[in-house]
Amino acid sequence: MALYTGNLCPVCNEAFTDTDDVVVCPDCGTPYHRACWQKVGACVHADKHGAGFEWVPDKAPETPADAAPEEHICPNCGAHNAAGARFCDHCGTPFSADPFQERSASSNSGPVYTRPGNPAPGSGTAGGSAANGAAGAAQQPGGFTGVYRRELRPDDTIDGIKAKDWASYLGPSSLAYLAQFVHMDELKRKTSVSFSAFFLGPLYFFYRKMWKEGVIFTLVSLVMMLPTVLALFQAAGSPLVAGVNLDWLVPVSWAFVFLDWAQMVVRSLFAFYWYKKDASRRIHDICARLPEGQERSDALAMRGGTSAAAVAIYLLAMLGVSLLICWLMGSGRSLALDALMRAYAM
Repeated sequence: MALYTGNLCPVCNEAFTDTDDVVVCPDCGTPYHRACWQKVGACVHADKHGAGFEWVPDKAPETPADAAPEEHICPNCGAHNAAGARFCDHCGTPFSADPFQERSASSNSGPVYTRPGNPAPGSGTAGGSAANGAAGAAQQPGGFTGVYRRELRPDDTIDGIKAKDWASYLGPSSLAYLAQFVHMDELKRKTSVSFSAFFLGPLYFFYRKMWKEGVIFTLVSLVMMLPTVLALFQAAGSPLVAGVNLDWLVPVSWAFVFLDWAQMVVRSLFAFYWYKKDASRRIHDICARLPEGQERSDALAMRGGTSAAAVAIYLLAMLGVSLLICWLMGSGRSLALDALMRAYAM
């Protein structure tokens, strides 16, 4: 009854209290004491209903003195912020001057990054033209010109998969990966730089359980090592290269240097795309077999995530390959290794 407290009943002209039994006219919203409504049997404003009359309170509801200040609920990520905040503490979204407008915006459905009022994919702060970006900044309260990120809710989807299922599968750094996937979808492109894939190579793919890519780039790395290994065998005087003409080794070695850099760039640019494609296939398979719930989340976490064991196995395998090469060099291995160290020192 707090909505009508203090306003006057149009029949008895007495103010409503918090304990009154109040009924409301279904046409114009005018409140009455139930006994007064039953007494007159009709709304006192019945003659105005045809003109679209609506009751307006003559006294606003009183706010309790000990009521907490109204919070700002971010229309972008849903975070609760202190009253009077101009920007969201979580994602940096600027607030409207009208809190009712913010609540309305926060109730919109659909992915956050496609809600009305947010920059369309590929425009404004998401990478569109400078004109669009400037126009968006001009409309933001307080002259805010920064970039704020758009958040995913648990039920928003990427490739038809809910964000919460993606997070269960991805494990560590899931938010960073989801941001990359959303950005790639918005721009409709397959490339995005991964420094981890660039510097760590096969190690990165095995860590993320991308077995096929890990094996492929391991084989590529071994092939790229071939000129160096042959040069070491030659310097060590290994019988394995005795009588073999290696005059071609120097130009081929330079060619392999450029090929090695090329494959590093390729794996860096496409690592996120390969991971997204591989993860999407596996998640769809699990979701088709298991209903939504804890069992599905556990299966996704087990199938996805990261693997420290795979990293350890890879490192041990590479150590084994290195020891095998040293053994095959024979007694002249110390001379070959000294030559290699001098070459790197230059």
